[in-house]
Amino acid sequence: MIDDLAVAKAASFFVVKKRISAKAVEALFVTLRANYDVSAHNIFKHTRKVQGTARWSAICFTYQAPPSFLVSTTDVRETLCGYLLLVEYQSHAAVFASRISLPTSFKTAHFSPVPVERVEGAIAKGDAVFQRMRMRNMSVSQFAMRNKTLEAPNLATVVGPAGSRRYALQTYTVTVNGTHSTATPNTGRIAVRSDRVGLDELIDFAEDVLDAVRLDPVDVSSFIRSFARPVSLPDALNSSEPITMAIDTSALVDAVTGAEATVRLIHAGDNPVELTTAELNALIAQLDVPLDIVGDARVREARVSGTNIESALISLNKSRISLRSLSLSPAADVEVESLSMPLGEDPERRSLQRYLDETDALIVLFDDFQLAYINGQVFRDEGMQGGGTAFLRYLHPNDALSGVTSEKGNFAAAQVSFEATSSFGAIVDHIAAADEILICDDLGDEWADFIGIRENDGVTQVSFYHAKHGDLSLGAGPFHIAVSQAIKNLANMSFPEERMAAKVLGWGNTYNAPGHATQIPRTIRSNAPDLLNAVARARNAPEALRRATIVTSSLSKQAVEQAFAEIQTGQPPPPSFVQLYWLLQSFFSACTEVGATGSIVCRP
Repeated sequence: MIDDLAVAKAASFFVVKKRISAKAVEALFVTLRANYDVSAHNIFKHTRKVQGTARWSAICFTYQAPPSFLVSTTDVRETLCGYLLLVEYQSHAAVFASRISLPTSFKTAHFSPVPVERVEGAIAKGDAVFQRMRMRNMSVSQFAMRNKTLEAPNLATVVGPAGSRRYALQTYTVTVNGTHSTATPNTGRIAVRSDRVGLDELIDFAEDVLDAVRLDPVDVSSFIRSFARPVSLPDALNSSEPITMAIDTSALVDAVTGAEATVRLIHAGDNPVELTTAELNALIAQLDVPLDIVGDARVREARVSGTNIESALISLNKSRISLRSLSLSPAADVEVESLSMPLGEDPERRSLQRYLDETDALIVLFDDFQLAYINGQVFRDEGMQGGGTAFLRYLHPNDALSGVTSEKGNFAAAQVSFEATSSFGAIVDHIAAADEILICDDLGDEWADFIGIRENDGVTQVSFYHAKHGDLSLGAGPFHIAVSQAIKNLANMSFPEERMAAKVLGWGNTYNAPGHATQIPRTIRSNAPDLLNAVARARNAPEALRRATIVTSSLSKQAVEQAFAEIQTGQPPPPSFVQLYWLLQSFFSACTEVGATGSIVCRP
């Protein structure tokens, strides 16, 4: 029956770290049948057959499983047919499979990942045209855009470096000489768009790919080099220390609830019960919180920021950072099962901690803020070399913020303007002084604290100002809310037509702070007899410039420059500065995504 095999060219590729014997393959097949509770005869089974310089093994059988659209406790079963093909070649291996998963125990014992740079060298060649890619932001902030997917006939013509360096590539599709290939470097999965082929063609495909990944990469696309680059973990640990960790919860949510969900989460114990949606949401909220890494040993604690509460343990190994434990409930009391098994009957049921470790869901940031560990690989943001020049150009000092003592100031009934010593007053009198139209949009259906419109030599500029006040700091804390608000309202910078009539009507009122009615007009300035028409012109301006600006008295550009100067001399930055860097980089990148410019107006 093996001659009837007809599948697409898609496999996961590995380095063989422990010799695979005929006995090991037979044990693998026994484990597979036991895992799927198979009692019927195999449709086919072959053990380490020789074909040229390769060896191949294969198994195919039918098994019973509850339908995915019925509750897992149902007695109803459907018959599924799965296969697995293992090709061994030149100290490497390729695994083809459908409806059967390679047991974790076998994978851990015999395989190690193909290095990311070798996958790149095999697929992302110099003449490759990138047409689709999925990327992961190197930030652990809850307010950052975590993942994004881009697609175009040639992405190199539409994606600029300003929007790419904060991202590590997860999956990409390229075309070379008419051949379309898709790679997921961190898992070693490579697929080629093709007709369905048989055994001989699959072995040839495996050999061709493995010949390519065994070579040192010499001709990698210049386009892919504009993204965060892979770095070996030993090199990263020799020069820097891990300081912050988080869990890639988006991958976990996809695995549990997505259209192609593969696992279920259950409460640990002898009587397993699946987590409800509310319990899943609570779990994800817990895992979303970044943790501080402490200690200097190989095994280190991860704690809730500002406390001595241990939430996790990580281990700095030679080839990867492993998640050793999750200590806090509910995460500590959750287990993971395969959806293909009835509830409570998965022989490979494991703790959530073990599952997250197996799937490389750990994200780690270092005191060298150019580095981030994502999906089992360290990446470097090479755009920050040279003392942070690219970052500093987004920071604009303004002397008016040096004398600010509050965000909004005090209010009185007869007051007609914001206090000069408030952030609001600094925006009105100095930072937005050139805006011919300036509106206070604070409170209520708030898009920004202030919205400004100006025209200069026929070019329209729309500015959203988000004001924050606080003590001087190089930490991320003062920026979380402002960044979240700014990113959330980027879409409103185009003044959606269906919402503008109500907005303009509200702008005709006075500003009334909670418990304090004033005579401050919301429309601070306007050179337009009809504000609604002025907004419409700004919306339709063909060359409108849109600026999302965070105005803060809690940051000094000089202090940031000093921090970068110290980093250049080899001093590690504080963890809080690393988090600030990634949070603001995420903000700048999110603005770029929608054709806007992000900036920070701060103290000198």
